[in-house]
Amino acid sequence: MKTLLIPLDPSTARPLYLQVADYITNLARHGNLKAGSQLPPTRVLAEQLLVHRSTVINAYEELKARGVIEARQGSGSFIATGLDERTTAIRPAPPSLPTQPDELIAELRRLNWAEGVISLGYGPPADELMPVEDFDRARRRVLRRDGPKTANYELPQGYHPLRQAIAVHLAGHGVQVDPEDVIITAGALEGVSLVARALAAPGDSLLIELPEYFGYWTNLVYQGLNLTGFELLESGPDWNSFGHLLEEIPVRPRFVFVTPDHQNPMGIRWGMPQRYQFLKTINEHDLPIVEDGTYRDLTYDGPPHPPLRALDTEVIYVGTFSHSLMPGLRLGFVVCGGRLRDHVVRLKAASSGPCETLNQRALADFITSGEYGRHLERIIPVYRSRRDSLLEALQGYFPPEVRWSCPAGGFFIWIWLPGKLSPQVLFSRALKSGISIAPAAAFYPGQAAQNAFRLAFSRYPEEVLARAAMTLGRLLEAMLKDYSRGEQNGQSAKRTIG
Repeated sequence: MKTLLIPLDPSTARPLYLQVADYITNLARHGNLKAGSQLPPTRVLAEQLLVHRSTVINAYEELKARGVIEARQGSGSFIATGLDERTTAIRPAPPSLPTQPDELIAELRRLNWAEGVISLGYGPPADELMPVEDFDRARRRVLRRDGPKTANYELPQGYHPLRQAIAVHLAGHGVQVDPEDVIITAGALEGVSLVARALAAPGDSLLIELPEYFGYWTNLVYQGLNLTGFELLESGPDWNSFGHLLEEIPVRPRFVFVTPDHQNPMGIRWGMPQRYQFLKTINEHDLPIVEDGTYRDLTYDGPPHPPLRALDTEVIYVGTFSHSLMPGLRLGFVVCGGRLRDHVVRLKAASSGPCETLNQRALADFITSGEYGRHLERIIPVYRSRRDSLLEALQGYFPPEVRWSCPAGGFFIWIWLPGKLSPQVLFSRALKSGISIAPAAAFYPGQAAQNAFRLAFSRYPEEVLARAAMTLGRLLEAMLKDYSRGEQNGQSAKRTIG
Protein backbone atom coordinates (compact mmCIF):
# COMPACT_ATOMS: atom_id res chain seq x y z
CA MET A 1 0.00 0.00 0.00
CA LYS A 2 1.61 3.23 -1.18
CA THR A 3 1.72 6.56 0.57
CA LEU A 4 0.14 9.07 -1.82
CA LEU A 5 1.48 12.61 -1.65
CA ILE A 6 -1.16 14.46 -3.65
CA PRO A 7 -0.70 18.21 -4.24
CA LEU A 8 -3.95 20.02 -3.47
CA ASP A 9 -4.84 23.65 -4.11
CA PRO A 10 -7.82 24.84 -2.00
CA SER A 11 -7.78 28.24 -3.74
CA THR A 12 -8.92 26.90 -7.12
CA ALA A 13 -12.54 26.42 -8.19
CA ARG A 14 -12.02 22.69 -8.65
CA PRO A 15 -13.27 20.75 -5.58
CA LEU A 16 -10.62 18.97 -3.52
CA TYR A 17 -12.21 15.55 -4.01
CA LEU A 18 -11.92 15.95 -7.81
CA GLN A 19 -8.28 17.04 -7.45
CA VAL A 20 -7.64 13.81 -5.54
CA ALA A 21 -9.54 11.73 -8.11
CA ASP A 22 -7.76 13.39 -11.05
CA TYR A 23 -4.34 12.79 -9.54
CA ILE A 24 -4.98 9.10 -8.87
CA THR A 25 -6.52 8.69 -12.34
CA ASN A 26 -3.37 10.10 -13.97
CA LEU A 27 -1.11 7.86 -11.85
CA ALA A 28 -3.11 4.80 -12.89
CA ARG A 29 -3.26 5.70 -16.56
CA HIS A 30 0.46 6.34 -16.78
CA GLY A 31 1.35 3.11 -15.00
CA ASN A 32 2.59 4.69 -11.79
CA LEU A 33 -0.13 2.80 -9.97
CA LYS A 34 -0.37 -0.75 -11.32
CA ALA A 35 -3.54 -2.79 -11.66
CA GLY A 36 -4.28 -4.43 -8.33
CA SER A 37 -2.44 -1.78 -6.30
CA GLN A 38 -4.24 -1.08 -3.05
CA LEU A 39 -5.11 2.49 -2.14
CA PRO A 40 -4.82 3.73 1.44
CA PRO A 41 -7.99 3.55 3.55
CA THR A 42 -10.02 6.75 3.39
CA ARG A 43 -9.19 7.71 6.95
CA VAL A 44 -5.44 7.22 6.41
CA LEU A 45 -5.34 9.19 3.16
CA ALA A 46 -7.40 11.98 4.72
CA GLU A 47 -4.85 12.26 7.53
CA GLN A 48 -1.97 12.28 5.01
CA LEU A 49 -3.58 15.05 2.95
CA LEU A 50 -4.92 17.01 5.95
CA VAL A 51 -8.48 16.99 4.60
CA HIS A 52 -11.82 15.81 5.92
CA ARG A 53 -12.47 12.12 5.43
CA SER A 54 -15.58 12.89 3.35
CA THR A 55 -13.30 14.47 0.73
CA VAL A 56 -11.46 11.17 0.24
CA ILE A 57 -14.69 9.15 0.34
CA ASN A 58 -16.12 11.33 -2.44
CA ALA A 59 -12.88 11.00 -4.40
CA TYR A 60 -13.02 7.21 -4.18
CA GLU A 61 -16.67 7.22 -5.26
CA GLU A 62 -15.72 9.35 -8.27
CA LEU A 63 -12.88 6.93 -9.10
CA LYS A 64 -15.29 3.99 -8.92
CA ALA A 65 -17.67 5.81 -11.26
CA ARG A 66 -14.78 6.36 -13.70
CA GLY A 67 -13.83 2.69 -13.52
CA VAL A 68 -10.37 3.51 -12.17
CA ILE A 69 -10.73 1.62 -8.89
CA GLU A 70 -12.80 -1.25 -7.60
CA ALA A 71 -13.88 -1.92 -4.03
CA ARG A 72 -13.40 -5.42 -2.57
CA GLN A 73 -15.63 -6.30 0.34
CA GLY A 74 -13.59 -6.24 3.55
CA SER A 75 -10.31 -5.60 1.73
CA GLY A 76 -10.36 -1.99 0.55
CA SER A 77 -10.01 -0.17 -2.77
CA PHE A 78 -7.73 -1.32 -5.59
CA ILE A 79 -6.69 -0.02 -8.99
CA ALA A 80 -8.92 -1.79 -11.52
CA THR A 81 -7.61 -4.30 -14.02
CA GLY A 82 -8.01 -3.67 -17.74
CA LEU A 83 -7.97 0.05 -17.05
CA ASP A 84 -6.95 1.13 -20.56
CA GLU A 85 -9.78 -0.85 -22.16
CA ARG A 86 -12.52 0.26 -19.80
CA THR A 87 -11.83 3.88 -18.92
CA THR A 88 -11.38 5.93 -22.01
CA ALA A 89 -11.50 9.47 -20.77
CA ILE A 90 -14.57 11.45 -21.69
CA ARG A 91 -13.23 14.95 -21.86
CA PRO A 92 -15.42 18.01 -22.19
CA ALA A 93 -15.60 19.23 -25.75
CA PRO A 94 -14.29 22.75 -26.30
CA PRO A 95 -16.99 24.93 -24.72
CA SER A 96 -19.35 26.16 -27.43
CA LEU A 97 -22.90 27.39 -27.71
CA PRO A 98 -25.25 24.72 -29.07
CA THR A 99 -27.67 26.52 -31.37
CA GLN A 100 -30.64 24.12 -31.28
CA PRO A 101 -32.47 22.58 -28.30
CA ASP A 102 -31.73 19.02 -29.44
CA GLU A 103 -28.01 19.83 -29.71
CA LEU A 104 -28.04 21.32 -26.22
CA ILE A 105 -29.89 18.30 -24.80
CA ALA A 106 -27.38 15.91 -26.38
CA GLU A 107 -24.54 17.94 -24.87
CA LEU A 108 -26.11 17.90 -21.39
CA ARG A 109 -26.44 14.12 -21.59
CA ARG A 110 -22.85 13.73 -22.74
CA LEU A 111 -21.56 15.98 -19.98
CA ASN A 112 -23.33 13.88 -17.35
CA TRP A 113 -20.73 11.15 -18.02
CA ALA A 114 -17.81 13.45 -18.80
CA GLU A 115 -14.87 12.82 -16.55
CA GLY A 116 -14.01 15.67 -14.21
CA VAL A 117 -17.20 17.69 -14.85
CA ILE A 118 -19.48 18.66 -11.98
CA SER A 119 -22.73 17.93 -13.78
CA LEU A 120 -25.35 20.22 -12.29
CA GLY A 121 -27.12 20.27 -15.65
CA TYR A 122 -28.40 16.72 -15.27
CA GLY A 123 -30.39 15.35 -12.35
CA PRO A 124 -30.01 11.64 -11.59
CA PRO A 125 -30.31 10.35 -8.03
CA ALA A 126 -27.07 10.03 -6.08
CA ASP A 127 -25.26 6.72 -6.54
CA GLU A 128 -24.57 6.33 -2.83
CA LEU A 129 -28.27 6.74 -1.96
CA MET A 130 -29.51 3.97 -4.23
CA PRO A 131 -30.55 0.90 -2.16
CA VAL A 132 -28.54 -1.54 -4.26
CA GLU A 133 -27.81 -4.04 -1.50
CA ASP A 134 -31.28 -3.85 0.06
CA PHE A 135 -32.95 -4.34 -3.29
CA ASP A 136 -30.61 -7.19 -4.12
CA ARG A 137 -31.78 -8.96 -0.96
CA ALA A 138 -35.37 -8.52 -2.15
CA ARG A 139 -34.38 -10.09 -5.47
CA ARG A 140 -32.81 -13.06 -3.69
CA ARG A 141 -35.91 -13.54 -1.53
CA VAL A 142 -38.08 -13.57 -4.64
CA LEU A 143 -35.75 -15.98 -6.44
CA ARG A 144 -35.93 -18.41 -3.55
CA ARG A 145 -39.70 -18.09 -3.34
CA ASP A 146 -40.71 -18.04 -7.01
CA GLY A 147 -37.87 -19.84 -8.78
CA PRO A 148 -38.28 -20.10 -12.58
CA LYS A 149 -41.33 -17.82 -12.56
CA THR A 150 -38.96 -14.89 -12.10
CA ALA A 151 -37.43 -15.59 -15.52
CA ASN A 152 -40.62 -16.14 -17.50
CA TYR A 153 -43.00 -13.76 -19.25
CA GLU A 154 -45.31 -11.52 -17.23
CA LEU A 155 -48.66 -10.09 -18.26
CA PRO A 156 -48.23 -6.88 -20.31
CA GLN A 157 -50.22 -5.01 -17.67
CA GLY A 158 -47.68 -6.06 -15.07
CA TYR A 159 -47.26 -8.31 -12.04
CA HIS A 160 -50.53 -8.18 -10.09
CA PRO A 161 -49.03 -8.06 -6.55
CA LEU A 162 -46.93 -5.08 -7.68
CA ARG A 163 -50.06 -3.34 -8.96
CA GLN A 164 -51.68 -4.05 -5.58
CA ALA A 165 -48.65 -2.65 -3.73
CA ILE A 166 -48.73 0.52 -5.84
CA ALA A 167 -52.46 0.94 -5.18
CA VAL A 168 -51.82 0.72 -1.42
CA HIS A 169 -48.91 3.17 -1.71
CA LEU A 170 -51.03 5.66 -3.64
CA ALA A 171 -53.76 5.40 -1.00
CA GLY A 172 -51.27 7.03 1.35
CA HIS A 173 -51.36 10.04 -1.01
CA GLY A 174 -55.15 10.16 -0.99
CA VAL A 175 -55.51 8.37 -4.32
CA GLN A 176 -58.01 5.50 -4.25
CA VAL A 177 -57.07 3.09 -7.04
CA ASP A 178 -58.24 -0.34 -8.13
CA PRO A 179 -55.16 -2.49 -8.90
CA GLU A 180 -56.91 -3.39 -12.17
CA ASP A 181 -56.44 0.24 -13.23
CA VAL A 182 -52.66 0.18 -12.67
CA ILE A 183 -50.39 -0.55 -15.65
CA ILE A 184 -46.69 -1.23 -15.07
CA THR A 185 -44.39 0.61 -17.51
CA ALA A 186 -40.68 0.98 -18.18
CA GLY A 187 -40.46 4.24 -16.23
CA ALA A 188 -42.56 7.40 -16.42
CA LEU A 189 -41.35 8.25 -19.93
CA GLU A 190 -42.89 5.11 -21.41
CA GLY A 191 -46.05 5.80 -19.41
CA VAL A 192 -46.40 9.30 -20.87
CA SER A 193 -45.60 7.99 -24.34
CA LEU A 194 -48.23 5.24 -24.15
CA VAL A 195 -50.92 7.59 -22.87
CA ALA A 196 -50.12 10.11 -25.60
CA ARG A 197 -50.40 7.41 -28.28
CA ALA A 198 -53.72 6.30 -26.81
CA LEU A 199 -55.21 9.82 -26.68
CA ALA A 200 -53.71 11.50 -29.74
CA ALA A 201 -52.54 10.86 -33.29
CA PRO A 202 -49.74 12.51 -35.29
CA GLY A 203 -50.77 16.03 -36.15
CA ASP A 204 -52.92 16.48 -33.05
CA SER A 205 -52.30 19.23 -30.50
CA LEU A 206 -51.85 19.12 -26.76
CA LEU A 207 -51.11 21.57 -23.95
CA ILE A 208 -47.97 21.38 -21.84
CA GLU A 209 -46.30 23.49 -19.18
CA LEU A 210 -43.38 25.71 -20.10
CA PRO A 211 -40.63 25.09 -19.30
CA GLU A 212 -40.98 21.31 -19.67
CA TYR A 213 -38.58 18.42 -18.99
CA PHE A 214 -36.81 17.70 -22.27
CA GLY A 215 -37.32 13.94 -22.03
CA TYR A 216 -41.06 14.48 -22.19
CA TRP A 217 -41.34 17.17 -24.83
CA THR A 218 -38.90 15.50 -27.23
CA ASN A 219 -40.80 12.20 -26.91
CA LEU A 220 -44.09 13.93 -27.72
CA VAL A 221 -42.61 15.86 -30.65
CA TYR A 222 -41.14 12.66 -32.10
CA GLN A 223 -44.66 11.20 -32.00
CA GLY A 224 -45.69 13.95 -34.41
CA LEU A 225 -47.71 15.93 -31.85
CA ASN A 226 -47.99 19.72 -31.88
CA LEU A 227 -47.15 21.18 -28.48
CA THR A 228 -48.59 24.43 -27.21
CA GLY A 229 -47.24 25.64 -23.89
CA PHE A 230 -48.47 27.84 -21.07
CA GLU A 231 -46.07 29.54 -18.69
CA LEU A 232 -45.70 28.68 -15.02
CA LEU A 233 -45.40 30.93 -12.00
CA GLU A 234 -43.82 29.82 -8.73
CA SER A 235 -47.28 28.96 -7.35
CA GLY A 236 -48.61 27.16 -10.44
CA PRO A 237 -50.02 28.02 -13.87
CA ASP A 238 -49.85 31.58 -15.17
CA TRP A 239 -53.61 32.03 -15.57
CA ASN A 240 -53.22 34.84 -18.09
CA SER A 241 -51.11 32.61 -20.32
CA PHE A 242 -53.28 29.56 -19.70
CA GLY A 243 -56.61 31.27 -20.23
CA HIS A 244 -55.41 32.94 -23.42
CA LEU A 245 -54.31 29.61 -24.85
CA LEU A 246 -57.60 27.90 -24.07
CA GLU A 247 -59.52 30.67 -25.82
CA GLU A 248 -57.21 31.28 -28.76
CA ILE A 249 -55.77 27.85 -29.68
CA PRO A 250 -57.10 27.08 -33.19
CA VAL A 251 -57.29 23.29 -32.76
CA ARG A 252 -58.83 21.60 -29.73
CA PRO A 253 -56.05 19.93 -27.66
CA ARG A 254 -56.31 16.19 -27.12
CA PHE A 255 -55.14 16.48 -23.51
CA VAL A 256 -53.25 18.65 -21.00
CA PHE A 257 -50.01 17.37 -19.43
CA VAL A 258 -48.93 18.84 -16.08
CA THR A 259 -46.62 18.20 -13.10
CA PRO A 260 -48.15 19.86 -10.01
CA ASP A 261 -45.52 18.53 -7.59
CA HIS A 262 -41.81 19.47 -7.76
CA GLN A 263 -41.89 20.09 -11.49
CA ASN A 264 -38.85 19.42 -13.63
CA PRO A 265 -37.16 21.83 -14.39
CA MET A 266 -38.59 24.59 -12.18
CA GLY A 267 -38.97 22.61 -8.96
CA ILE A 268 -42.27 24.34 -8.14
CA ARG A 269 -45.26 22.87 -6.30
CA TRP A 270 -48.76 24.13 -7.08
CA GLY A 271 -50.77 25.52 -4.20
CA MET A 272 -54.17 24.06 -3.36
CA PRO A 273 -56.14 27.01 -4.87
CA GLN A 274 -54.25 26.52 -8.13
CA ARG A 275 -55.10 22.80 -8.17
CA TYR A 276 -58.82 23.43 -7.69
CA GLN A 277 -58.88 26.27 -10.21
CA PHE A 278 -57.02 24.16 -12.78
CA LEU A 279 -59.44 21.24 -12.43
CA LYS A 280 -62.44 23.56 -12.67
CA THR A 281 -61.10 25.30 -15.77
CA ILE A 282 -60.11 22.12 -17.58
CA ASN A 283 -63.37 20.36 -16.76
CA GLU A 284 -65.27 23.30 -18.19
CA HIS A 285 -63.43 22.66 -21.46
CA ASP A 286 -63.88 18.88 -21.13
CA LEU A 287 -60.21 18.03 -21.70
CA PRO A 288 -58.39 14.95 -20.37
CA ILE A 289 -55.67 15.66 -17.80
CA VAL A 290 -52.43 13.66 -17.60
CA GLU A 291 -50.61 14.21 -14.28
CA ASP A 292 -46.92 13.44 -13.78
CA GLY A 293 -46.12 12.37 -10.21
CA THR A 294 -42.45 11.54 -10.74
CA TYR A 295 -41.11 13.39 -7.67
CA ARG A 296 -44.08 13.13 -5.27
CA ASP A 297 -42.29 10.66 -2.99
CA LEU A 298 -39.39 13.11 -2.68
CA THR A 299 -41.16 15.86 -0.68
CA TYR A 300 -38.95 17.64 1.87
CA ASP A 301 -41.13 20.39 3.36
CA GLY A 302 -44.47 20.01 5.09
CA PRO A 303 -47.20 17.52 4.24
CA PRO A 304 -47.54 17.05 0.47
CA HIS A 305 -50.61 18.45 -1.25
CA PRO A 306 -52.97 15.82 -2.64
CA PRO A 307 -52.33 15.05 -6.31
CA LEU A 308 -54.91 16.08 -8.90
CA ARG A 309 -55.91 12.42 -9.18
CA ALA A 310 -56.99 12.49 -5.52
CA LEU A 311 -59.28 15.43 -6.30
CA ASP A 312 -60.65 14.08 -9.59
CA THR A 313 -60.71 10.36 -10.40
CA GLU A 314 -60.83 11.11 -14.15
CA VAL A 315 -57.23 12.39 -14.06
CA ILE A 316 -54.72 10.02 -15.68
CA TYR A 317 -51.78 9.57 -13.31
CA VAL A 318 -48.19 8.62 -14.23
CA GLY A 319 -45.55 7.67 -11.65
CA THR A 320 -42.14 6.06 -11.42
CA PHE A 321 -39.60 4.62 -8.97
CA SER A 322 -36.60 5.69 -11.07
CA HIS A 323 -35.70 8.72 -8.94
CA SER A 324 -36.73 7.55 -5.48
CA LEU A 325 -35.01 4.16 -5.96
CA MET A 326 -32.79 3.50 -9.00
CA PRO A 327 -33.10 4.63 -12.64
CA GLY A 328 -31.81 1.26 -13.80
CA LEU A 329 -34.98 -0.44 -12.54
CA ARG A 330 -36.99 1.20 -15.34
CA LEU A 331 -40.23 0.64 -13.45
CA GLY A 332 -43.08 3.12 -13.48
CA PHE A 333 -46.84 2.98 -13.79
CA VAL A 334 -49.95 4.55 -15.30
CA VAL A 335 -53.29 4.81 -13.50
CA CYS A 336 -56.32 5.00 -15.79
CA GLY A 337 -59.55 3.05 -16.22
CA GLY A 338 -62.07 1.73 -18.69
CA ARG A 339 -61.42 1.69 -22.41
CA LEU A 340 -58.38 3.94 -22.09
CA ARG A 341 -56.74 1.40 -19.75
CA ASP A 342 -57.45 -1.42 -22.20
CA HIS A 343 -56.05 0.65 -25.07
CA VAL A 344 -52.86 1.48 -23.15
CA VAL A 345 -52.37 -2.19 -22.24
CA ARG A 346 -52.73 -3.20 -25.90
CA LEU A 347 -50.22 -0.54 -26.95
CA LYS A 348 -47.83 -1.74 -24.25
CA ALA A 349 -48.17 -5.35 -25.40
CA ALA A 350 -47.61 -4.38 -29.04
CA SER A 351 -44.65 -2.06 -28.49
CA SER A 352 -42.53 -3.41 -25.62
CA GLY A 353 -44.41 -6.26 -23.95
CA PRO A 354 -44.13 -6.75 -20.18
CA CYS A 355 -41.41 -5.18 -18.08
CA GLU A 356 -38.67 -7.39 -16.68
CA THR A 357 -40.26 -9.97 -14.37
CA LEU A 358 -37.72 -10.35 -11.55
CA ASN A 359 -37.54 -6.64 -10.78
CA GLN A 360 -41.34 -6.34 -10.73
CA ARG A 361 -41.59 -9.12 -8.15
CA ALA A 362 -38.69 -7.72 -6.14
CA LEU A 363 -40.23 -4.24 -6.12
CA ALA A 364 -43.54 -5.65 -4.89
CA ASP A 365 -41.64 -7.32 -2.04
CA PHE A 366 -39.64 -4.15 -1.37
CA ILE A 367 -42.80 -2.05 -1.03
CA THR A 368 -44.97 -4.47 0.94
CA SER A 369 -42.19 -5.33 3.39
CA GLY A 370 -41.90 -1.66 4.37
CA GLU A 371 -38.37 -1.33 3.00
CA TYR A 372 -39.40 1.31 0.47
CA GLY A 373 -40.82 3.51 3.21
CA ARG A 374 -37.69 3.08 5.33
CA HIS A 375 -35.56 3.88 2.30
CA LEU A 376 -37.43 7.15 1.78
CA GLU A 377 -36.90 8.03 5.45
CA ARG A 378 -33.14 7.59 4.92
CA ILE A 379 -32.71 9.54 1.70
CA ILE A 380 -35.10 12.48 2.16
CA PRO A 381 -33.00 14.14 4.92
CA VAL A 382 -29.90 13.84 2.71
CA TYR A 383 -31.55 15.40 -0.33
CA ARG A 384 -33.12 18.09 1.87
CA SER A 385 -29.68 18.95 3.25
CA ARG A 386 -28.22 19.19 -0.25
CA ARG A 387 -31.04 21.44 -1.37
CA ASP A 388 -30.60 23.67 1.68
CA SER A 389 -26.85 23.84 1.15
CA LEU A 390 -27.22 24.94 -2.46
CA LEU A 391 -29.91 27.49 -1.64
CA GLU A 392 -27.71 28.92 1.12
CA ALA A 393 -24.75 29.09 -1.27
CA LEU A 394 -26.83 30.84 -3.93
CA GLN A 395 -27.85 33.41 -1.33
CA GLY A 396 -24.24 33.93 -0.33
CA TYR A 397 -22.50 33.96 -3.71
CA PHE A 398 -24.97 35.01 -6.42
CA PRO A 399 -25.49 38.67 -7.40
CA PRO A 400 -28.65 40.31 -5.97
CA GLU A 401 -30.05 40.75 -9.50
CA VAL A 402 -30.48 36.94 -9.78
CA ARG A 403 -33.46 35.10 -8.27
CA TRP A 404 -34.38 31.42 -7.97
CA SER A 405 -37.11 28.97 -7.00
CA CYS A 406 -37.14 27.30 -3.58
CA PRO A 407 -38.32 23.73 -4.24
CA ALA A 408 -40.23 21.81 -1.58
CA GLY A 409 -39.06 18.53 -3.13
CA GLY A 410 -37.53 16.92 -6.19
CA PHE A 411 -34.01 17.57 -7.45
CA PHE A 412 -34.03 20.97 -9.17
CA ILE A 413 -33.69 24.72 -8.68
CA TRP A 414 -34.68 27.14 -11.45
CA ILE A 415 -32.63 30.33 -11.64
CA TRP A 416 -33.81 33.49 -13.40
CA LEU A 417 -31.15 35.84 -14.78
CA PRO A 418 -31.58 39.56 -15.43
CA GLY A 419 -32.27 40.24 -19.08
CA LYS A 420 -28.77 41.51 -19.73
CA LEU A 421 -27.15 38.12 -18.94
CA SER A 422 -27.23 35.12 -21.27
CA PRO A 423 -27.62 31.58 -19.84
CA GLN A 424 -25.90 30.24 -22.98
CA VAL A 425 -22.83 32.37 -22.30
CA LEU A 426 -22.85 31.25 -18.67
CA PHE A 427 -23.10 27.62 -19.84
CA SER A 428 -19.96 28.05 -21.95
CA ARG A 429 -17.98 29.87 -19.26
CA ALA A 430 -19.04 27.45 -16.53
CA LEU A 431 -17.93 24.50 -18.60
CA LYS A 432 -14.46 26.00 -18.83
CA SER A 433 -14.45 25.85 -15.02
CA GLY A 434 -15.56 22.21 -15.05
CA ILE A 435 -19.25 22.80 -14.24
CA SER A 436 -22.24 22.07 -16.44
CA ILE A 437 -25.60 23.80 -16.10
CA ALA A 438 -28.82 23.40 -18.08
CA PRO A 439 -29.86 26.57 -19.96
CA ALA A 440 -33.60 27.17 -20.29
CA ALA A 441 -33.50 26.56 -24.05
CA ALA A 442 -33.31 22.79 -23.36
CA PHE A 443 -36.79 22.92 -21.84
CA TYR A 444 -38.60 24.77 -24.62
CA PRO A 445 -39.69 22.97 -27.82
CA GLY A 446 -38.95 25.73 -30.28
CA GLN A 447 -40.55 28.59 -28.38
CA ALA A 448 -38.60 31.52 -26.99
CA ALA A 449 -37.12 30.39 -23.68
CA GLN A 450 -36.97 32.24 -20.38
CA ASN A 451 -33.69 33.91 -19.47
CA ALA A 452 -32.94 31.19 -16.95
CA PHE A 453 -31.14 27.92 -16.23
CA ARG A 454 -31.60 24.80 -14.09
CA LEU A 455 -29.33 23.39 -11.40
CA ALA A 456 -29.65 19.86 -9.98
CA PHE A 457 -28.56 19.29 -6.37
CA SER A 458 -29.24 15.55 -6.08
CA ARG A 459 -25.91 14.07 -7.07
CA TYR A 460 -23.26 15.89 -5.06
CA PRO A 461 -22.45 16.45 -1.38
CA GLU A 462 -22.87 19.84 0.22
CA GLU A 463 -19.27 20.97 -0.06
CA VAL A 464 -19.23 20.38 -3.82
CA LEU A 465 -22.51 22.22 -4.32
CA ALA A 466 -21.29 25.19 -2.28
CA ARG A 467 -18.02 25.41 -4.20
CA ALA A 468 -19.83 25.13 -7.55
CA ALA A 469 -22.23 27.90 -6.52
CA MET A 470 -19.28 30.08 -5.55
CA THR A 471 -17.72 29.56 -8.97
CA LEU A 472 -20.98 30.30 -10.79
CA GLY A 473 -21.48 33.38 -8.64
CA ARG A 474 -18.06 34.71 -9.61
CA LEU A 475 -18.82 34.08 -13.28
CA LEU A 476 -22.12 35.94 -13.01
CA GLU A 477 -20.44 38.87 -11.25
CA ALA A 478 -17.86 39.00 -14.06
CA MET A 479 -20.61 38.90 -16.70
CA LEU A 480 -22.41 41.79 -15.00
CA LYS A 481 -19.17 43.81 -14.98
CA ASP A 482 -18.58 43.00 -18.65
CA TYR A 483 -22.08 44.20 -19.46
CA SER A 484 -21.63 47.40 -17.46
CA ARG A 485 -18.32 48.15 -19.19
CA GLY A 486 -19.87 47.50 -22.59
CA GLU A 487 -22.80 49.76 -21.78
CA GLN A 488 -20.47 52.52 -20.59
CA ASN A 489 -18.33 52.20 -23.72
CA GLY A 490 -21.43 52.39 -25.88
CA GLN A 491 -22.60 55.56 -24.13
CA SER A 492 -19.11 57.11 -24.54
CA ALA A 493 -19.15 56.28 -28.24
CA LYS A 494 -22.54 57.97 -28.62
CA ARG A 495 -21.27 61.11 -26.88
CA THR A 496 -18.19 61.16 -29.12
CA ILE A 497 -20.30 60.83 -32.26
CA GLY A 498 -22.65 63.53 -31.02
